[in-house]
Amino acid sequence: MVTERFQVPGISCQHCVNAVKKEVAALSGVQSVQVELSDKSVTVEHNGAISADTIIAAINEAGYDEVIPVTRNP
Repeated sequence: MVTERFQVPGISCQHCVNAVKKEVAALSGVQSVQVELSDKSVTVEHNGAISADTIIAAINEAGYDEVIPVTRNP
C-alpha cells in the first residue's frame, strides 16, 4: 500500500472536502481518501499503480488548481 499526502490551499469548507473525496475516490486502485479541512491536506492510500499526477488531476477536476505534493510512502 502506498500513502501520498498533498496540500491543497483552496480547500475551505465541507463542500470542498466532499468534492475532493468524490473525485479521488473514483480513481481505480484508491483504498481511502482523507481530506483534512484544518490543515488543507489530502491523504490518499492506493495500490501503487496510480501516479501522483493522476491524483493531482482528480483534485484539479474537483476545482482546485493549486496542489502541492508533500510525501509519498511506499
